[in-house]
Amino acid sequence: MPVVKKTVALHPIMDGYVRKLQAILIDKGWNASYSTALNYFILYHVFDTVYGKKRREELLRAFLEDTRTLGEIAKQDIITEYSEHMLRKMAEKYVG
Repeated sequence: MPVVKKTVALHPIMDGYVRKLQAILIDKGWNASYSTALNYFILYHVFDTVYGKKRREELLRAFLEDTRTLGEIAKQDIITEYSEHMLRKMAEKYVG
């Protein structure tokens, strides 16, 4: 599954809701990264608008149970974090 990685700037209020959702998902036993919570947050509203409550719940559960997609999201998060870490190290070494 191809994943397009973009940098997203969220308003602090939105960030707070995503972090609360992440905590709720973790409390319920899901392995939820920040990216997973943000995707869930967006999908919730899209599914609610398109399908309504009954179908929304089914589709959101399917999203959380899709270990392949969630694994890809986690992998992309790790790659991004590592790349950013290496860029900072190189900047410190060469720029000072």
